[in-house]
Parts: sequence; C-alpha cells; structure tokens
Amino acid sequence: MTIHILAVPYDSGHRARRMGAGPLRILERGRVSDRLRATGGDVSVAVIEHDLEFPTEIGTAFELHRALARKVSESLAHNALPLVLSGNCNSSLGTVAGLQRADQEPLGVIWFDGHGDCNTPETFTGDFLDAMGLSTLTGLCWQALAASIPGFQPVCGQNVLLVGGHGMDQGARQVLAASPMAHAPTAEIKAKGIEAALEPYLGRLRAAGIQRVYIHLDVDVLDADHAPANEFAPRGGFLPSDLMRAVRAIAAMFEIAAAAVASYDPACDHNDRILNTALEFLEHVACLSRQTA
Repeated sequence: MTIHILAVPYDSGHRARRMGAGPLRILERGRVSDRLRATGGDVSVAVIEHDLEFPTEIGTAFELHRALARKVSESLAHNALPLVLSGNCNSSLGTVAGLQRADQEPLGVIWFDGHGDCNTPETFTGDFLDAMGLSTLTGLCWQALAASIPGFQPVCGQNVLLVGGHGMDQGARQVLAASPMAHAPTAEIKAKGIEAALEPYLGRLRAAGIQRVYIHLDVDVLDADHAPANEFAPRGGFLPSDLMRAVRAIAAMFEIAAAAVASYDPACDHNDRILNTALEFLEHVACLSRQTA
C-alpha cells in the first residue's frame, strides 16, 4: 500500500506557530516517513501551503482546505491512503471533501477529541474558528465557505461519532444535544473499557450502511496529566493504550479511508509522549489498513 502524508502546518492561519508546529515536528523529529515505510509499502510527503497575498484566519483556513481536498482526491486516484498532519481540526473539511470527491459512498466520521468542536457562531463567544470544526463538517455553520471546497458535502450527523469530549463547553453540549451525532463520553469509556463502550456506537454506524470511515485524532483527547498535547488540553482524558485498542476495534468493522492527527503543540510535549503516541497511531492505521486492503 502507498501512503501519502499530507501536512498542513498552520494554526489559525499562522504557519509553524503553536499547534502549526506539530506537523513539522512529526515529520522531522518523529521521522514519520521512515516509521511508516518500515511497515511496508511506499510513502510520500506533501506539505500543503497557501499563496495568499494577505492571509487571514478564515480565508487562509479555507484556502488550505481547498488545497488539501485536491491532494486527498489525488491520493485516492493513486490508490494511496491519505494520512493528514494538521495544526487545526478543521482540516477535516478538506480531507472529507477529498474523500467525497473520489467516492460517493456514505462516509462515517469517528472523531476523537477532548472538546466538542461543535459550537456555532450562535453558541460561541470565543475567537477560535477550530471550535466549530465538527459543526461545520456536519453543515451546521459556515455553509457557504464549506461549499467552496471542491467535492464537499455536509456529513450526515447520524454518521458521526464523537469519542471523548470531556472538556466541551456548554455551547458545544447544546449543539450536540440537538443533533443526531453520537457521543461516546470519556466517563463511559473509563467505566466500561474502550472496546465495550464503543461497540454499540460502531454497531449503529455499521447498521446504517457505513463501510468506510475517516478517523480524526485531536491529541488532546489523551489524558493531560499523562502528557499535555496543547495549552487547551482538558484534564481527564484516556491513555494511549486505549486509543490503540479503539483503532483496532474500528479497523475490525470498517475500511479506514483516511486518518488525521491534529492539535499537537510540541512546546507542551516536553518528553515526546504525544509525539510517540501520534506515531504509534499512524503506524496502527497504516498496518491495519494494509491488512484489509
């Protein structure tokens, strides 16, 4: 299997700043190409950039989404697995659009996150576009700009599973409660074990006809007491071993169409625990995808 690593090293329109430095750290210090090549197959790397004369957070974000969508669809045209490294979670718009452009079959989204990412401008008083990544993906806001991404169609809420979300704010809880998106809370995962907790949710996706999924990993779903992924990481997440078991459970039921690692700030990762977890996650996805190819 060929793997295309697509890096989007931006956070809020700023290149290689804060979480925008994460993709570059994974590429360089993590030597992710070598790690994935060792699992078998060819690996290529592309860094997504913009050429806007006057960059702004929203304009830059959606320009990057459009460029990423084209790269993802090209990957699938070459029968490659796209693995995205991104500063912000809203890169999912470009990834999903590229998948949709290449294949019209329904797509499931399994979204690991310490937050909800499903605020809308009506529920959010902050200044962080990324707090609306999942709500934009499901068509609840920013519809006109999302429609400018080649191939993008809003993902049906019932085809989305949020895993974690222990740090979501009241606005995100309000949107989530009113939507058909499923939510596997961190407390349930800790009480039952991650395989048992996810089983009914994955079963519902399968029963709804979903055969392929995009796995989105915001690394702040991990326990911040174990290793903080970024300055926003909430306390109370689960451990890397839980994440790897979850990936195996997902791969046993679905084709992994693409995966992403987002929101990694190397400045917060003093002992490389998050870096190593991100690498292990990517290796798991690559190996499991190869087994089912």
